Amino acid sequence: MIRRAILFTDGVSDRPLAAHLEAMCVERGVRVNVTAPEFERLPNPPGLRISDRLEFLLRGEQSPDLLFVHRDAEKLNVEQRLSEIDAAVQQVRAGLPTVPVIPVRMTEAWLLADQQLIRRVAGRPNSTDDLEIPGLDRLESIPDPKGVLQRALAIASGTSGRHRKKFDRRFSSHRRLLVERLDRSGPVSHLSRWQALESDLGRILGAL
Repeated sequence: MIRRAILFTDGVSDRPLAAHLEAMCVERGVRVNVTAPEFERLPNPPGLRISDRLEFLLRGEQSPDLLFVHRDAEKLNVEQRLSEIDAAVQQVRAGLPTVPVIPVRMTEAWLLADQQLIRRVAGRPNSTDDLEIPGLDRLESIPDPKGVLQRALAIASGTSGRHRKKFDRRFSSHRRLLVERLDRSGPVSHLSRWQALESDLGRILGAL
């Protein structure tokens, strides 16, 4: 039996997380088809609130077996984001199995974990330049992981001047590639919020 799951993401370039979540489910013995709705393509899209999106989705479709909600913690702490997700789901469809996907600050903190991948995406896999990325034990406390990632990609690219500016304008596509190629068993697996995702997923799948 293939179960149906929905992933709400914070941004367009986060949608490749769906493939990772599918694979993580399979690794735990559950076949799941994860889709990430492209609300922004609709003529009258729902609001950004989780409850608005869920209500909109359930109007025309059957309830999914599983819901993934990706939300950057940003300036809130993780517990506040967890409470926000739980309250929204309970308001719209109480009891719907839900797995929170919450990086500390931003998803970029997860992407910073694999420096070799950053070098490959930047086009210079064999470069040895210092990317100025803190150690794994500090990644989840960086106040601006997006800025650190942008700088790291630029350094890894080896570009300068107008070539650097042109490279910087491609940040969104580079970021999406980093999400797509994320090694789930690699350095990111040492970060606390990734470990929390794996733990929550195993618990929820075990109760399905």
